[in-house]
Amino acid sequence: MRILSLLCGVAVAALFISTPARTEEIQLVVTATRSPTPANDLPVRVDVISSQDIEALGLMTLTEAIGPNAVQAGGTGQQTSVFLRGTNSNHVLALLDGVRLNDSSTPTGGYDFGEDTLGALQSVEVLRGPTSSIYGADALGGVINLIPRRGGATAFNPYFELAGGSFATHRVLAGAAGTNNGLDYGVSVESFDTAGFDQTPSRFVLHTGERDAAEVQTGTLSARQRIGDFGVDALFRLRHSQADYDTFSGGASFDLRADSPNLTNDALQSAWRLGGDVRVGPMSIRLSGGQVRSDRSESDGGLETTSAVSRQTFADLTSRFVWRGTNLTLGFEAARDNIDTRPQFADPLSFAESRTAAYVIGESQLFDHLTATASVRADRYERFGTRTTYQIGATSRFDAFRLFGTYGTAFKAPSLSERFEQSFFNHGNPDLRPEDSRSWEIGGEWGSRGGLTFGGSFYQTRINDLIEYDFGALKNINVGRVAIDGVEARAEWAPADWASIRVSYDWTRARDANTGAELARRPEHSWRLDARMRPARGLGVALEWTYVGERRDVTYDDSGAFLNAAGRTPAFNVGAVSATYDIDPHAQIFARIDNISDVTYEQPAAFAGAPRSVIVGLRTRY
Repeated sequence: MRILSLLCGVAVAALFISTPARTEEIQLVVTATRSPTPANDLPVRVDVISSQDIEALGLMTLTEAIGPNAVQAGGTGQQTSVFLRGTNSNHVLALLDGVRLNDSSTPTGGYDFGEDTLGALQSVEVLRGPTSSIYGADALGGVINLIPRRGGATAFNPYFELAGGSFATHRVLAGAAGTNNGLDYGVSVESFDTAGFDQTPSRFVLHTGERDAAEVQTGTLSARQRIGDFGVDALFRLRHSQADYDTFSGGASFDLRADSPNLTNDALQSAWRLGGDVRVGPMSIRLSGGQVRSDRSESDGGLETTSAVSRQTFADLTSRFVWRGTNLTLGFEAARDNIDTRPQFADPLSFAESRTAAYVIGESQLFDHLTATASVRADRYERFGTRTTYQIGATSRFDAFRLFGTYGTAFKAPSLSERFEQSFFNHGNPDLRPEDSRSWEIGGEWGSRGGLTFGGSFYQTRINDLIEYDFGALKNINVGRVAIDGVEARAEWAPADWASIRVSYDWTRARDANTGAELARRPEHSWRLDARMRPARGLGVALEWTYVGERRDVTYDDSGAFLNAAGRTPAFNVGAVSATYDIDPHAQIFARIDNISDVTYEQPAAFAGAPRSVIVGLRTRY
């Protein structure tokens, strides 16, 4: 902790140097309205992790970029859940440049955020709050949109990265992006592998130190050709991941937390989309279609024990109209989900379901200082009918001060497994209803010309018809109600072009409205500090510190045996420091130290957090 305290002190001290204020750039985001919109005009919070942030911090995986809201059961490649604003992990919608990635073959229809790396991305946009009125089901707690690199300053801008470090970790990234004669493109290949660390905590008697390795390979292409008023575009990604994992398989009854050296999960995901558009005066029309396919399996000693295949085939038609400060988007979607699962302890399930949707998104500058947004969407599912959601919001700006507020509804569709999977311990319930929510948020932001900014918001979410497992009926039923209240606060100071500091705090109170019990894996308090400096020509230094408070979880004693279904997992602090140095305009060396004080922690309970690690690399760009 001395090292962490010293680095914090140096970072803060360096910021107390008076220099002229910086010119603030207008940040455009696409996730909140499906089209580029200034973030200051939005009544919702969208955090953007840019490729510049990724490089400055030495980040390699999506879990690292998301931060404390990501709960990873071990290291890279392990199951990772994201809890945005206290909602469930399957209440977060994952997108690839707007293409839905959530896997309909998983038990709850969620997305595993632990298998993605960052090399192909231009940015990651994290939208907090309900967005079903724009994207439909699953966007109850928020949206995470992965936006690939595309376009460049010249026709050909190649880049390359090579890195290695602790736990025999290696990463190779190669790609190119550019712009030429109306063509914007980006293409990359990336390989990441690590011998890993033992995800079974050392406090357990059956801990052996056996490492859990992982590897991820990704190929990505994003391109768009503009010819006059016409345009065509293509998106393709192929990702393969494989990781060792541990289970509760120790002891005479095979129910103790223990190392499992022969268990491996394997996942292959492909996603593609083709589209075309035309501009007609103030209006543009776009038609696109594609497919996302996921093949997952688990094996024990090379013998496959579980497999699942899902295919989502989709088509979208959108029309956008821009006139005198008003943007209006109309859209129609059609999709079909197919799953084929072979679980280890349940009957095989092959099923298909179609869904359609229509939506309207509007944004208008009503007065010089007031911008209003509204959206409404109707989703029709083949098996349980139609769900309509809506959202309204407004943003008002007064010189250095900004106020915003929003109210919206959202829903989470029951998964195909929850409705139709059969086993000795579970009977599918085709009568399940979607989970419904109502949320509101109000907040403000103040910024000075000296580079100091304060912001915060208060939000409230109420969820009804939450799907929960009934041990008596041996099936999932709609019985749950959830009450979530939260506060998000942040302060930023950038007194110089070469120095900035940001502190953020989240207070989350997520409880079962029927019993008053705290929801699992949602800390009430969490803090994060990010400080960056460029103290000398070509040198960049960044410091990160994260505090995750005590939280409820299923806990286990040191023998690895079940202890408490509503136990408490201790709070923890984790720090990281990274540095970059420009050798010349085209080459840069970088280094990152994670968990610099080598804290022992569990996130979640019974799964070891990553110990201290070092990564060093070289990147080139032209």
